[in-house]
Amino acid sequence: MPYCCVCNQTVDQWIPHPLQAQRSPLMVMLDTVGSDPSIYGCPSCHCNDRDRHLWLYLKASGVLARLEGAHILHMAPEWRLEPLIAACKPGQYVLGDLLPTQDRYQRIDLEHLPFDDDSLDLVICNHVLEHVQHIERALSEIHRCLQPGGMLVAQTPYAPVLKHTLELQQVPDAATAKLLFGQEDHVRLFGNDIEQYFHASGLQGQPLPHQTLLPDVDQATFGCNVREPFFVFWKPHAQVTASSDAAAISQSEEVDDALAV
Repeated sequence: MPYCCVCNQTVDQWIPHPLQAQRSPLMVMLDTVGSDPSIYGCPSCHCNDRDRHLWLYLKASGVLARLEGAHILHMAPEWRLEPLIAACKPGQYVLGDLLPTQDRYQRIDLEHLPFDDDSLDLVICNHVLEHVQHIERALSEIHRCLQPGGMLVAQTPYAPVLKHTLELQQVPDAATAKLLFGQEDHVRLFGNDIEQYFHASGLQGQPLPHQTLLPDVDQATFGCNVREPFFVFWKPHAQVTASSDAAAISQSEEVDDALAV
């Protein structure tokens, strides 16, 4: 029986996305990995499949165990996950958005972060990077603000069959963006070179497959797309080289065990 890990309840069935029939045909042709519209919504708490998958990943990786006292920036925050993360007692929990829709959100531009160098332990930035105009600048800013050993979690849609990320010279009109990138306000569709963007900023890591962290979590029961990996990257300590990535993940043994695979 379907089980929602966000509200901790069993449900009769997942609610399909109401606009799934309008998905861009190019997204289907490219077999783009992201949200699964067929298992989208929870009828109890109204979270979506991306929320559920992220929460499962945060728990399985040991990231949640590190949150007490941590300084966290959560961009475009998933509203159903906000109270769950706040319950982990972070030292600072900043909710940010370029265009805030709630009073509790701060206006924050990912390309110009208002934080000191080496001041954040964790940045959660899910389904944001496909909206950002200058991706290199945004990732450079995240790298600057993360403490050594600090982590970035950045789920995003991508098409592994694309050798290179698909992006235009200019900002596309809404119809073109919907066709090429899957949504009117997206400016790129990441390809198989997605890791290179993070590594170019100085971050280490790679997308970790669902089966690595969640081998016993099936799609139908938990309502998440098992093809979507966990996009987790970290700022290495100064003395750590690329050949010892596992040591740079964190001071937490749980995260080392879960992510250094």
